[in-house]
Amino acid sequence: MSRSLRAFLQSSIFKKQIAAVTGIILVLFIIGHLAGNLLIFAGPQALNEYAEKVLELGPFLWSFRIGLLAAFVLHVYFTIRVTQENRAATAGRYAVTNPKGDWPFSRRTMVYTGLLVFFFLFLHLFDFTFADHHGEGSVVMTGDGAMNLGLFGLVWNSFLNPLRSLVYILAVCAVGLHLSHGVQSLFQSLGVTHEHYTPLVQKGSIALGLVVAVGFSLIPIYVFIRHYTIGVGV
Repeated sequence: MSRSLRAFLQSSIFKKQIAAVTGIILVLFIIGHLAGNLLIFAGPQALNEYAEKVLELGPFLWSFRIGLLAAFVLHVYFTIRVTQENRAATAGRYAVTNPKGDWPFSRRTMVYTGLLVFFFLFLHLFDFTFADHHGEGSVVMTGDGAMNLGLFGLVWNSFLNPLRSLVYILAVCAVGLHLSHGVQSLFQSLGVTHEHYTPLVQKGSIALGLVVAVGFSLIPIYVFIRHYTIGVGV
């Protein structure tokens, strides 16, 4: 390996670009995941058919999961490295002023929201992805009696627990907040900046964060309200 290549791989620019590229992969996954989850509004059949089609991908699905996990780990690792280097570079420079006062809240909480998302991911996988979609947790009381509604029933029963729903809503709000600054950062890391377009990117990233936070939050709210009004329906 040449000295110049080694220097580039150890540079802050390289770390930022890896964090940016893996961030793009994760953003696309979150958008796709939200689109699939919103099928709950279409009823049990729509959501369960979607889940079954995903499972039918077989080996491709596991390859996708492994690739997504690799992107997630790389994103977390290089984001932490870049954050540490930035803090080390600015340590002691500000004896009087506090630059954090000019930072948006989403930027100041990036590390914390990222860690919350990290731990929530495992809880989410345990609750829905790797859980038994046809076990007792999927049985829902309907007008026709107890019915096993597959993944729909599992999600339905999970969100009838107020504490679980609250944790889920707080977590997806953290995801939205993380995205609102993360998208801006990845454009900067890739060198895509322009006096006319950068403000649009900033507004678009905030809008994306809101869509993600609100979109995911509507699911437990919908389940809770519908359960105590018209019921599950089939």
